[in-house]
Amino acid sequence: MAEKGTKGAEKKLIDSVKSLREQGFGTKEILEIVRKSIKAEEKPIEIPASIFNNDGLSALETIVKFLRENLELSFREISQLTGRNDIPLRITYNNSRKKLSQRFSELDSKYLIPISLLKNKKLSVLENIVSFLKEEFSLSLHQIALMLNRDDRTIWTVHSRAKKKRSVR
Repeated sequence: MAEKGTKGAEKKLIDSVKSLREQGFGTKEILEIVRKSIKAEEKPIEIPASIFNNDGLSALETIVKFLRENLELSFREISQLTGRNDIPLRITYNNSRKKLSQRFSELDSKYLIPISLLKNKKLSVLENIVSFLKEEFSLSLHQIALMLNRDDRTIWTVHSRAKKKRSVR
């Protein structure tokens, strides 16, 4: 029974591809259309907070490295997700590779940060992350500092600046 359904779906897909070719679409364009439609059905991308527990990478370097290597996203996709230009993201990724050559392996975390959070450019990347963890999970600043491998005073300062920026609006 499942075999019959698969054949029907396959035929529909072949017919759709033929139709797109007749309309003048090339192979790359068709694949991009399929990829976009699949991405639209997927759940929003979330970043495990555990990846920030590294030495030497900034928050943005960590995120770009994770999205590029672990989720295998293109720079264009990362650019769209983060609301940033793809050329500086390439430079950020190259810098992160120089500092940390291996991929992130320990991805288990009960704290997941939505990538859409980074589109808020009124706050820095770290300010967005700290504010999100503080507000959504009611974590103490000390717990956030341990999770992100940052000094307590850094996290306090980042949180304080984020609060000031939000109250100015």
